[in-house]
Amino acid sequence: MKPVATQLRTPWADEALNADSPLAQYPRPQRERDEWLCLNGTWDYAIRPSSSARLVNEYPPDSYDGRIRVPFALETVASGVTRELLPDETLFYRRLVELPPAWRARRVALNFEAVDYLAAVWVNGQLVGDHRGGYLPFSVELPKAERLEIVVGVRDPGPAGRQQYGKQSEKAPKDIWYTPTSGIWQTVWAEPLPANAITSVVATSYADLNGFTIIADTEQHCRIAVRVECPDGSEITVAGKSGEPIEVALPYIRPWTPDDPYLYRLEVSNGTDRVTSWAGLRTVAIGRIPGARRFERPAILLNGKPLFVNAVLDQGYWPESGMTAPSDEALIFDLQQLKDLGYNGVRKHIKVESRRFYHHADRLGMLVLQDVVNGGRPRVGIPRSRIVMALDWQTRDKTRRGLAAAGRDSQQNRYEFEADMAAMIKLLRGHPSIVIWVIFNEGWGQYHTARLERRVRRLDPTRLIDPASGWFDQRGGDFRSRHRYVLKLQRPPRRDRRPFFLSEFGGFSLATEGHQWEGDGKFGYRFCADSASLGKALAKLYREQLIPLVRHGLRACVYTQLSDVEIEANGLFSYDRQVLKPDADLLRSLNAELDAAFDAALTRRK
Repeated sequence: MKPVATQLRTPWADEALNADSPLAQYPRPQRERDEWLCLNGTWDYAIRPSSSARLVNEYPPDSYDGRIRVPFALETVASGVTRELLPDETLFYRRLVELPPAWRARRVALNFEAVDYLAAVWVNGQLVGDHRGGYLPFSVELPKAERLEIVVGVRDPGPAGRQQYGKQSEKAPKDIWYTPTSGIWQTVWAEPLPANAITSVVATSYADLNGFTIIADTEQHCRIAVRVECPDGSEITVAGKSGEPIEVALPYIRPWTPDDPYLYRLEVSNGTDRVTSWAGLRTVAIGRIPGARRFERPAILLNGKPLFVNAVLDQGYWPESGMTAPSDEALIFDLQQLKDLGYNGVRKHIKVESRRFYHHADRLGMLVLQDVVNGGRPRVGIPRSRIVMALDWQTRDKTRRGLAAAGRDSQQNRYEFEADMAAMIKLLRGHPSIVIWVIFNEGWGQYHTARLERRVRRLDPTRLIDPASGWFDQRGGDFRSRHRYVLKLQRPPRRDRRPFFLSEFGGFSLATEGHQWEGDGKFGYRFCADSASLGKALAKLYREQLIPLVRHGLRACVYTQLSDVEIEANGLFSYDRQVLKPDADLLRSLNAELDAAFDAALTRRK
């Protein structure tokens, strides 16, 4: 497959394509320090046939092929290369770095937000670390030296490896599958570390919203102090031990909501390290609607109050830069535009985004429904999926045959999936915007669903779980979750009293001349001729099918999708974000009507 050197450009393309403007954005983990050095920008690169079965046994090349922009995947235009990486090849990056003089006697961490898929790091010729997995961050410690030659080696087996590969295709983009992502595709940065570094800070809200339980981890067990800035300008300082719960009762309560996404600022210190963080005071649960009839389906409760989750599917792709946002402003644009159109959430689809994304969702007040990145293989293709949707088929997910059908017959593959899932939850659990974990999508790689749901609840009992989004429901989870395209929307089964979650629907397509991907073919579920016919179709879908489902227990929905992606033409926005296809006022009106139907349902029961 030869990647497409697309001519499409987003409004932020100049920043992404300018080697002198290297996306110098701190990734904003839940613990951030004042000192850091961005290493995005131009690196040397080389592609060589793999000479060893193990990446760590490779030798960095003597010469390099050219220059590549980091942090953009090899296959993208923004990388400056636009070339595929074959499974039997190794991609090498090299950069010479001089650390600030004040850092040279200190420990220094080299951090990678994401490298797909296998990575090894050599510094001044010595192997200093390696990592497996394409969507999660990792760090290595740099040796003490004035001048560092950093070399990163990367291999990517593609979807044939059955690891967590998301929506990446092993062939040309087709249907719902997109151009692969290989190599460094998120921010790289260095930061000095103290003798005993603070490694994580997580705040969990009290059930009554009167305070936080804060756990701060450090490399070595020690005493720590936590300072919390309150909305009225006052401060609270509480001492405790690292790795143990520290209780912080708040004198002034300001819950986090989409309408008021207030973030409490935190400062954690242990005598040798000091980091800043933030926390949103919020709870999420499934509970009975006040005054509801006995058999009424429960609702999602945010801070104890019923809330209808009205979200949009967000694939997180851009034409010039693939899975990497071309700029910080591009992340903000997507979230803010949806909020302005009347949506209150996004479903981050089969991808772990940069931590910048979740920080912006926290501060802008957009709910996030976070998918686990799926691997294995889909149990059914697109033609058969329509039959599955129509008949609501179910299947066992623990038999030997079922494991093979899902591409999960390897114990090592299952172990890696579960390790990646746990690591993702640990990475993102501090973000108040995330309210739902989605484990499996449309039976893709699905196995042992009930067991994995229990594991996710142990890892994070503070959020809701959609363990089987779309179909192949195993009767667990917090929702009756369905996908519905082309076919008329249906009520949930009467005997199933879980909240009804229409976790994907819509997908109406409109090709926008001059704003389409250059690949062959176009994909969508229903094509419209122009913006007016698209608006009519949306209005009919919402008013005649979607909104009436509220009185039958619809508690959340996800419209497909935010933007076109490559040959998919079913976005609200064109792929380059230059065109909003439906009328903005119509979308605001439909979303207001959906919210009003939910409010009216609550009012009738009081």
